[in-house]
Amino acid sequence: MTGRSLDVHRVSRESLRAIAAGRADETDLHLLRSAQRSQLLLVLRALLDHADESAGRVRHPGGTPSAMDAWQLLCTAQRQAPDAVECVLSDPAVMAWALRLLRRLGGSAGTPARVPLWADLGQFQALAAAAVLRARIPAVLRVPAHRGTVWLPGLGVAGPVARRRWSVAEIRVEPDGAVVQGELATVRLPGSLVAQAPGWRPLYVLDGLTSRPDGDLADGAPWLDTVTPHRDFNRYPKAPGRLAQRRLRSWEGRLTEAYALLDRESEPDAAALRALVRSLVPRPFQTARGGLVASASSVDSFGAITLSLPYDATQTAAVLVHETRHQQLNALLSMVRLVRAPEDVPDRPQAQRLYYAPWRSDPRPALGVLHGLFAFSGVARFWRTHRGYVKGTEAQRADFEFAVLREQLQEAATGLLAEDELTEGGRLFAGEIAELVQQWQKDDVAALPGRLAGDYCALRRAVWRARHLEIAQPEAERFAGAWAAGAPAPAVPPSVLRPRLDLVRLDVFGPLARYRLSEPKRFFRERGQAEAGEDPVRRAEYALIAGDAQQAARWYGELTENDPHNVEAWIGAALAQPAHVRSTGRTVLLARPEVVAGVSRAVAAAGGDPPDLFHLAAWLGGAVSGPAWAAHGVWMG
Repeated sequence: MTGRSLDVHRVSRESLRAIAAGRADETDLHLLRSAQRSQLLLVLRALLDHADESAGRVRHPGGTPSAMDAWQLLCTAQRQAPDAVECVLSDPAVMAWALRLLRRLGGSAGTPARVPLWADLGQFQALAAAAVLRARIPAVLRVPAHRGTVWLPGLGVAGPVARRRWSVAEIRVEPDGAVVQGELATVRLPGSLVAQAPGWRPLYVLDGLTSRPDGDLADGAPWLDTVTPHRDFNRYPKAPGRLAQRRLRSWEGRLTEAYALLDRESEPDAAALRALVRSLVPRPFQTARGGLVASASSVDSFGAITLSLPYDATQTAAVLVHETRHQQLNALLSMVRLVRAPEDVPDRPQAQRLYYAPWRSDPRPALGVLHGLFAFSGVARFWRTHRGYVKGTEAQRADFEFAVLREQLQEAATGLLAEDELTEGGRLFAGEIAELVQQWQKDDVAALPGRLAGDYCALRRAVWRARHLEIAQPEAERFAGAWAAGAPAPAVPPSVLRPRLDLVRLDVFGPLARYRLSEPKRFFRERGQAEAGEDPVRRAEYALIAGDAQQAARWYGELTENDPHNVEAWIGAALAQPAHVRSTGRTVLLARPEVVAGVSRAVAAAGGDPPDLFHLAAWLGGAVSGPAWAAHGVWMG
């Protein structure tokens, strides 16, 4: 905007390694942030080249104000008060708006048809208005109003000043203040733009995280955004919401404590969070015991995180670390390609290759696995460090989280590096994480969280395979014939991915395991209530997590008796087997449940009795013969 040439952003191998390992320093973080700012300026420049031409084709009473005039006003503001413009452009919602509009002008699918084009184009005036308002430069601008509400990026929203779905409002900026006027009402903005006033709803600066007594947005402190129309990653425009004062204080307290925790325990994560995250968007979500939190980042909204309210400061810190890692990788991917494009991989089928991501219930592409690998390696490091600061149940909880993630990360890194999906830079990046995770395997964890973590990882892996993998039907029928004849099992063939998203259900084991570690007395009290209930699934899960193998076997046995083809119940039964009776059947059932389930169905389809899946799995593993040797009971094999 100043006329100077844009910087060329280059990522050295040293920076790539440092970012991957979570050692990004101030220079690395500045590079990521600067690259995103340059990208925003390029997008705005591309919009500017087409905005006025597009506006000329739009029929709107009074015409559409010139985007070039707004741009010139922005340039004037930058010359007189560059910090004012930076505050406006640092609002993540500006990038969200700009990219949506750029795609719309380019004819991309998914354009929000609910927004008239003149209103989308008119947001250039809103950018200029916010900048001159901060800079106190006299100006008069016409800006779009959605249901009478005017968006001022980096500041807040004013209104309502009209009732219609879309209308035009006037902003008049004078040295002594500003007024927003619509067809039905006028709003005078307060002298302090962070203060609420009638008709003015500012972005809420987190007082505990600002370094300035006036809480000004320009000091880089994060804000809570409940008002911006672009704060939702999937829906635009979104009407302003409200947080009750008590709820607002809960958010502020939780976030302030989490930032302080990271400052104490994990300085690199704290530095990345403060450097890269600008906007925190509260979202509604019914949290469950055990720590379910809904959180997300978007490549279109660099610097913004949406999240539901975590249940304590520690969980809040872990979520912030996770989402900040996504911010880092999104910025990095704008400069360097880490995953190969389909056309770069010879002899590749056109369909996208999907993988097991241990922290997800659905198959994921390589980029999704890489995102998870980087994000969760940061979370694992957080929990690994946090263990040294806490005792009692909090230490058990940290042990569990760390043990789960280091196993999942090792599996994901090994699988990703074994394929040809990554570029040279991507292999360097993933390899750095894999090396770090390998070092963590030597760390000791307490017995109970270690057992629960091992069971949890085994359960997620086996259930994922049972849902999304299968063997070809002719292969299953060949196995069924050998089983019926009492012949040895043929060699087990590779499985084929057949995603079944309809089979995915909410994870229960993880939240209950966390609950068992964090609030053991309450867990066992509610386990008693589950035992008295009528739900065998709930009884079985409580018993398994409690370490009561006998009761877990009983309830899983009831499930498998009622539905012999319920492979997920058989997986639970396998996990319930105590160490002294663990068998080949258990090993095969957990490692290749899709094969066991496929052969079982083929046996039934051929008219045979439903086999005991432990015995069938043992047969597939070469430990026993066919049905003449079959035994009953969920611990047999």
